[in-house]
Amino acid sequence: MAHADVGNMFGFGSRVAGLAGATVSGAFDAFATYVNPAGLPHSAGENRLAFSWGILGMNPEFTPIQSIVTTNDYTLDTVRTGDADLDYRATLGQVFGLSYRLEGEHRVTFGVAGFLPLNHLAFVDTGDGFAPEYFLYRARTQRPQVEMGVGVDLGRGLSAGAGLHTGFGMTTHASVLLEPGSSNTSPSSMRFSASIKPKASPTIGVLYAREGGFSSGLVARLPLESRHEMTLNAAANIITPLDFKFSGASALAYDPAAIEWGFSIPMTENSTFFFQGDYQFWRNFEAPVIVLTDITGEGMVISPSSNPSFDYRNILTAKAGSEIHLGGTIVRLGYAYRPGILKDPVTEAGNYIDPSKHVLQAGLGFRFMRFLHLPTDWRLDLHLAYHRFVNAHVTKTPGNEVGDPAEPKIGSPGYDIGGKILGGGVSLSLAL
Repeated sequence: MAHADVGNMFGFGSRVAGLAGATVSGAFDAFATYVNPAGLPHSAGENRLAFSWGILGMNPEFTPIQSIVTTNDYTLDTVRTGDADLDYRATLGQVFGLSYRLEGEHRVTFGVAGFLPLNHLAFVDTGDGFAPEYFLYRARTQRPQVEMGVGVDLGRGLSAGAGLHTGFGMTTHASVLLEPGSSNTSPSSMRFSASIKPKASPTIGVLYAREGGFSSGLVARLPLESRHEMTLNAAANIITPLDFKFSGASALAYDPAAIEWGFSIPMTENSTFFFQGDYQFWRNFEAPVIVLTDITGEGMVISPSSNPSFDYRNILTAKAGSEIHLGGTIVRLGYAYRPGILKDPVTEAGNYIDPSKHVLQAGLGFRFMRFLHLPTDWRLDLHLAYHRFVNAHVTKTPGNEVGDPAEPKIGSPGYDIGGKILGGGVSLSLAL
């Protein structure tokens, strides 16, 4: 699944998304648990309970990759040409946030936020290590995400918070027995078991906010790696008994360590400018492709995995947004630029793809003073999102993956990369 953080990729709630995620220093609501837990004491204003809920939908459309080498003697048995599989799932789900402030001068506030897919509980796909693959977008946002946090007001405009970013690890075991078709033999059979365990990594945030003035926020996130480990035992009674077994492992999800710093400045009485920089530590990223190990076969030698290797880099993402209040209507605009995490274009073995991208966001908010029959302040937010990948061309070097000049590599002769992600969302926020 690679990187699996919906909040980082698309934003929790339409207010955050409309500002391109540049909200570590302000614009807090019940989604502050993820954005910056130090903002939790401000999430409900002078009220004690804040609740946010919304729907998010994003659909990827990548530039078609056609008429390339899809298999060769190294990966299968012969050279074949065709098109790359770029039929990636859309992200469709609900986001939620809840915060509650205890009584007391330090405004201790607890919060929870998360994302739940609507079309499935979770989707896992390791992808292909050799075929063209937008590896951060295959299944990155197709699982539940839950964040927990607590924030406290330290006085003089300073607050601090801590949270947990959760994930899971999975261990599976399978046994297979294959019998030849005959009326005098036992049936084929298979047994499968799986264990899923939660994992978590800490988040720490600080916030300095002057009433009606300048504010600045800083968040540090530790990395979270969710792994899948599997063991398969197989036997086949075909002509002669054949037994073999192997183990496999892959990174289900990887969220890098990150440092996020931002500030917000009131430009006029009714408008605020937000800016944020996120430095993400991708250099130790582990690809989600499965690695087969400990392979044993009775009477035969089985080749182990030999997946391509890639060089990754740390990146700095810049985000900016503006929020303008026009009476009961709020207008938001946001922009972000995210570099790709691959250090160099992949011209040798393998075809991992991660272009840099521009993110354009626009949103509206509407404030109301009554919710149903309750005299409470609430807000309806909407946003539209356009992620544009930077176009580029990949040219594969001569020879196959092990240097045989008589065969082309997977992906040869080359292909164009690029595309877009379109979507938007709506969210409701209220304070009681």
